[in-house]
Amino acid sequence: MASSSAFLTVHLCLLFCIVSVHVSAKIVLEDGYTVTTIVNGHKLNIYPHSVLQLPGSSDLLILDDDNSTFYTVQFPTSQDSVVKRLSGSRVGYSDGDVDSAKFRHPKSFTADLNGNVYVADRSNHVIRKISRSGVTTIAGGFSRKEGNKDGPAQNATFSNDFELAFVPSKCLLLVSDHGNKLVRQINLKKEDCTPPHQSGLGDVPAWTLGLGFGLFFLGVIYFVAVRPWINSRTGRLPDDLNRRDMEALPNQSGEDGSDTLLRHQKRSC
Repeated sequence: MASSSAFLTVHLCLLFCIVSVHVSAKIVLEDGYTVTTIVNGHKLNIYPHSVLQLPGSSDLLILDDDNSTFYTVQFPTSQDSVVKRLSGSRVGYSDGDVDSAKFRHPKSFTADLNGNVYVADRSNHVIRKISRSGVTTIAGGFSRKEGNKDGPAQNATFSNDFELAFVPSKCLLLVSDHGNKLVRQINLKKEDCTPPHQSGLGDVPAWTLGLGFGLFFLGVIYFVAVRPWINSRTGRLPDDLNRRDMEALPNQSGEDGSDTLLRHQKRSC
C-alpha cells in the first residue's frame, strides 16, 4: 500500500507540474501575414534544405543537401521560372569546374558581396568556395579530418557539424563549429568584400561618373567649337565683343562709354 501511495503521489506531482507549465505559457497570435509556396521540390525532384538570395542579384540559391547540389532560380518566381543547377553533380569531393564539382551532403552555405558562395562541406571537413572561375577549397584541405586546429586555413580542422556566416563589414566568415563548441573566424580577401560596381571614388557607381564626364566634355566642345560656329552663321557676335561695341556707341547725350566713365570719376572727386 505504501508503494502504491508513493507512486500515486509522484504521478500527481508530475501532472500538476505539466498543467502549471501550460497555464503559465502565453501565446500571442499576430495576423496580417501570408504563406505561399514559390518552389515545389516534389515537382522538381529536389530537396531544399536552405535558401539564400545572392547579393546584388535577383537569383535565389537553393541547397539540395540530399543530392549535394546547388540550384538557382530567379526571384520573384513565376510559372515560367526555370530552376538551374549551379554546382554539384554526385556525392563526393572534387574541386575544379563548377558543373563537375562534388560535395558531400553540405548543410550550410553563405555568399559574399561578389556572389561567391562559401560551402560548409562538413562531411568532408572542409570549407569550399564556388566562384565564376570554379570550385576551390579554402580551409581544411591539407588535413581533411575532424579536429579543432586553428592556424593557416588549409591546415585547420573542423568538426563534422559546423555552419557559416558572412560578415561584410569585417570581410570575414564566422564558423559556428557545433561539434567543437567553438565560434571561429576566417579572414577573406579584400576583393571578396568589394562589390564589382564600386570604383575608387567610394560608393559612386561607374556609370554615374561616366555620365558626369561625358556632360562636361560636351559642354567644353559646345563653348569651344559649336557656339563660335553658330555665331558665325547667324551673324551674332560673342558676348564680350557685343559688350565692347555697346560701350563704344554714343548715348542720347552724345557721350560714349569712355566719356561717361570720366564724368562719373570727376563727380566722385
